[in-house]
Amino acid sequence: MKSLIALLALVLLATAPVSALEKSSDYYTTQNETKSKMEFTVTFDEAKNTIRMYYPQINTDELFYEFIEERDIQRRIVDGSEMFFTGFESNLFYRDLDLVEQNPEWADHFTEAVRFVLSEYGRERQAGFAEFKQPWSAFFDPREFLVEYSIEVPRLDLPDEGDLKIWLPLPLNRLGQDMIEIIDIVPAENVVGFPRIDGEIAYMLLSFELGSLEEDLNIKVLFSFRHFRQEFDIDPSQIGDYDWESPLYIENTLSTESIYYNEEMKDLAGRIIGEEKNPYLQARLLYDYVVENIFYSLIAHASLEAEGIPESLFAMEHGYGDCGMQSMFFAALCRSIGIPARTPGGFQLFSGQLGTHFWAEFYLPNYGWIPVDTSVGQGVMYSVGVTEEESRIYKDFYFGNLDPLRMVVQNSVDMMPEERPKDIQPLEKVMQFPFVESEFGNENLELSDLITDSFTIRTLPLR
Repeated sequence: MKSLIALLALVLLATAPVSALEKSSDYYTTQNETKSKMEFTVTFDEAKNTIRMYYPQINTDELFYEFIEERDIQRRIVDGSEMFFTGFESNLFYRDLDLVEQNPEWADHFTEAVRFVLSEYGRERQAGFAEFKQPWSAFFDPREFLVEYSIEVPRLDLPDEGDLKIWLPLPLNRLGQDMIEIIDIVPAENVVGFPRIDGEIAYMLLSFELGSLEEDLNIKVLFSFRHFRQEFDIDPSQIGDYDWESPLYIENTLSTESIYYNEEMKDLAGRIIGEEKNPYLQARLLYDYVVENIFYSLIAHASLEAEGIPESLFAMEHGYGDCGMQSMFFAALCRSIGIPARTPGGFQLFSGQLGTHFWAEFYLPNYGWIPVDTSVGQGVMYSVGVTEEESRIYKDFYFGNLDPLRMVVQNSVDMMPEERPKDIQPLEKVMQFPFVESEFGNENLELSDLITDSFTIRTLPLR
């Protein structure tokens, strides 16, 4: 393996970016139309049969339509046919705890995760705990990981010519995550500039001239990083005053593309917090509201993005959302009442392998950015055999604390690489899969799908 210094010496040879062919407005319109439909793959008959398998009493089309309206199941017309969201079967369970109780094996992975968190992070602080967590820092108990990315695409599946660019997510150097080492990149000569691990979003960019590519496209990236566990001891009386004119405050209280709020959301936040004035206690009330009222559900993010529908607004209006949507909704509620908030994320490692995940942070003077994970905190709802006290401990942990099993790629959503792709991406608000830009062959996002489908991640915990 090449050392990082030797590797960077090689990538300096490829610092000149390659311009992509400008696309027509019709091309972008077609791409967006494809994007709006790509997550709807279940036919009407398939959806009906699946629902009747779990709810045999839904035995007529009339009852079927009443059911999907009542459950607010995501669907749309695709090429003249009514199609249902790919993840709708899982959402039947997420939104019906009675169905979970009837099929307890479905909840096994939730129960295992809750038991793991309780055993690792839910214990009360005792002498042994105090010995390795210093009272002056919220960051301790670091974990180290080795990660390998791989992309393998046969040459025959790629366009004959033209420029191809691929962006890959990397761990971001930030408080709570460090010791990032890019160990190896193949082919190193195709890296544009340096891997970016500082700033707001971390990534590397590779560029290929397909006309001179004779062999299969084979990309390997090996890197390691360290992530800390976080536990904040917050005294609400010791929180300082916000500097309302600081860039941090202004930028993180704005209503933005995905962390959007309006007067209706501001009114909702006001009702949730009532007479409470302390921002830490206000945030806790908002956390409890999201955990208790916004059911976890898989979401057709690409469709919402293509149609310009803010994620936080969708969560408020529909009452459900996945980890990213819940986090954006929580952050929007905070922002609407003047608490700076953002949504960092990238991946989690509960299973030992990288899995996509986002959560939230809100800012307190004298303490910094405080982590909040509503969807993981909500996971206890789906577990089996957990006592009421264990449930409270678990839920409490994910407000103001965070496990070390994370890889942060970006500090918040809606952040793009400095060398922003000119082509539309299947999902742009987060970078968890490769971004792809090609002069040819990516009409209807075919090449994006091809490269994303070949993208594999292997993770090895080092400590």
